[in-house]
Amino acid sequence: MDMVLKICINDGSEVIIDGFDTISFSNDATIVEKDFSGYTLQKEYPSVLNHLSNYKFIRIERNDESDNLVYRSHSFAFENNITSKNRPFILPTHSITTIIDMQD
Repeated sequence: MDMVLKICINDGSEVIIDGFDTISFSNDATIVEKDFSGYTLQKEYPSVLNHLSNYKFIRIERNDESDNLVYRSHSFAFENNITSKNRPFILPTHSITTIIDMQD
């Protein structure tokens, strides 16, 4: 996993974004209006922060389910010897404190 961004959530938790993950923004949780890879979003930093005020939802989807994505004891992406799962993690953008570039 190549950690490129950290999404800080208001409850004090964080989601680490891999360069190959897909991050999408929209005003409707059921559709994707604008999507990026983690690497592309990192290149646009800090202007990416504007998406937090321009869109209502952010969707995070792992490229590789072996890079677990867990929030509040709920798995959105995981892989084990028996099964795998890769579902998008959708958050309202108002619940995000900031996005941090991990390269700095």
